[in-house]
Amino acid sequence: MTSTTTELRAPSVPQAAGVPEPLRNAFHIGVREVRNVLRAPAEFLPGLFIPVFFYFIQVGSLSSFGHRYGILNFKAFIFPIGLLFAASNGGAGLNMVIDIESGYFDKLLVTPVNRLALLIGAMGADAVRIFAQCTIVTVVALAAGLDFKTGAVGVVVLIAMATIWGIVYSAIGFAIALKTGSPAATQSAWVIFFPLIFLTTAFAPLEALSGWLQTAARMNPVTYLLQGMRALTLTGWNGHDIGIAFLAIAGMGALTLTLALRGLLSRVR
Repeated sequence: MTSTTTELRAPSVPQAAGVPEPLRNAFHIGVREVRNVLRAPAEFLPGLFIPVFFYFIQVGSLSSFGHRYGILNFKAFIFPIGLLFAASNGGAGLNMVIDIESGYFDKLLVTPVNRLALLIGAMGADAVRIFAQCTIVTVVALAAGLDFKTGAVGVVVLIAMATIWGIVYSAIGFAIALKTGSPAATQSAWVIFFPLIFLTTAFAPLEALSGWLQTAARMNPVTYLLQGMRALTLTGWNGHDIGIAFLAIAGMGALTLTLALRGLLSRVR
């Protein structure tokens, strides 16, 4: 009985005056999630190694191809892809599905904790991880000679854009975790990323694509996200492209966050 009580105790933080109870619940849950990640720092490695490896391989192998289409700064062209790998890779929802399997999630449900805070707290912790991974990958690319057209401010905006996208994408993992309670099914969320990223202008400008691939790229919201990200790295402060990128994230988020919320409702009923 003692161990259960200790396990359910929220992290000890000051009770801020005027802070709604659901936000305090979300904060406590988020802190626990962050601590769980920090206990296994090796889990960061795939989210760092894969995008860095991808970036250097693509720069080394496709720079000449890019130059043929007038992309003189191929590093700035390809870097957003590597950053999206960092933002979209990390097993979102896996900690939650572990809690579901172990029964810890059900124990939380018998406490007065706000139900929505269970999802918000977990996703908030995931946002911290995504932000950290995106920042580290960006620092590595800058150290390797990446030249940002929009300077330091553009770097901050790009990391913020990638982080927001990562949160939106992570909602898929949380939706699957809550709906199925299966680690294998939750890990499959990573598979969804491949058509989203490769059926785009990932490796070549839209005008270089043809047939069904060009049609798929035009319909893919990630194409417009990449367009906005490349404005920051490659061309400059293009308000239209950057605005469209945020609209693409919002449209995707409307879908994925709704799925995550429906998954939560199915779990807590």
